Amino acid sequence: MINLTNAIFILILACAIFYLNKDVIKESFAGRTRIAFIFLTIGEIKQHQIWKRFFQGNENRYSIYIHPKYPHKIESFFKDYIISNRVPTRWGHYSLVEATNILIGEALKNPNNKKIVLVSDSCIPIKSFDNIYKQLTADDKSWFNYYRPNLKMGSRVHLARLTNLHPKFKPHGYIQEQWMVLSQNHAKLVYKNRNALEYFKMPKLVPDELFYITLLHYLLQDKDKQLKHPITNRTEYLQHKTVTYAKWYDPIIKKWTIHHPYEYDKMKKHDLVAMKKTKALFARKFSAESNIGKYWNFLTK
Repeated sequence: MINLTNAIFILILACAIFYLNKDVIKESFAGRTRIAFIFLTIGEIKQHQIWKRFFQGNENRYSIYIHPKYPHKIESFFKDYIISNRVPTRWGHYSLVEATNILIGEALKNPNNKKIVLVSDSCIPIKSFDNIYKQLTADDKSWFNYYRPNLKMGSRVHLARLTNLHPKFKPHGYIQEQWMVLSQNHAKLVYKNRNALEYFKMPKLVPDELFYITLLHYLLQDKDKQLKHPITNRTEYLQHKTVTYAKWYDPIIKKWTIHHPYEYDKMKKHDLVAMKKTKALFARKFSAESNIGKYWNFLTK
């Protein structure tokens, strides 16, 4: 009888302790550092099966926000993450920056989103979730692939864009890869100064490829200490090895592509090896029909 009484007392005590601490337990999970993935898409995320595998089991370590051009085309699990505030977008237009700023604003509503990653509907992660999470949460820096073209090295088109920049921003102008990682502090800074986009609305400027890195260089005093990667030259920039890997040159056929990177459909060995070797966290451009799913474990392990 004494043992039964003691057992009942211990059980009641344990229940009481759990009840009193359940909010603390809940808060510890809710307060965990998160990576916000902001998707700027045309429609469905083309390799949504890979993303589902990537996110599985990490529910307290990520947030998702999607700004689709055609929301009715999203039928996967991603449809639950479509944001309500959207703007019409088109390629090379400042509307892409407006849409990105809306996504950044949504991500900033959650104070646990310490890093914000911009990805497209044709991107996939090429490192494991643990790997990417560990790398991105190890510092409070933003990740860019960027360079400054000049007469000796750089695209004439890129140089023309910087030449056409408003005089206020011209000394701070850089060309960046659109797909980037923002620290929470930098995200707050660019969102607070999002009206600066008015200076980037000139024709043929393609502001999604220079707005964020240029604005940060304009606003920050010690930018070199606050960016993960230093400025590169044109050759290194085209390797896309810092954030999102892309294939602009095919070494087999020895040919460059101009406006968009090569799209991966049926995967080839040399492409898989190149992705495996890169330090980039993500890669693009994958079609919906790509068989990359067969090789994703090879890339991430």
